Amino acid sequence: MRLSDVYETAAALISEAPDGSDNADLKRRAPFLLSGIITELKPLDDAENGEAKFGDYRFEDLDADFPLCDALAPVCAYKLAYLLAADENTPLYQVLKSEYESAKRAFIRSLPAAVHRIKNVY
Repeated sequence: MRLSDVYETAAALISEAPDGSDNADLKRRAPFLLSGIITELKPLDDAENGEAKFGDYRFEDLDADFPLCDALAPVCAYKLAYLLAADENTPLYQVLKSEYESAKRAFIRSLPAAVHRIKNVY
């Protein structure tokens, strides 16, 4: 999966053609926003994979590979969509933000968990 796939999904969520002539601004802002989103969601990816992997999450364009697990791609797309819509469409922003939070909670609920005995240590 590529960052461009996440961008195209986000553009579709805000009802925009990904390569539309009037969307140059969206495409220009997307790599910077994705850098922050991926950095924020990286701990969830680590929890899914059971290991911490470090990387440089500064993107200049949308040609890079999506560095998180595929299950986080929709979560990332929702956040990108609501950030792109934030200044122009407040009702859509609120709906997409709610969808992002719901998708993030669903991902967190899907993470494996382990139950351990608690040791009393004094």
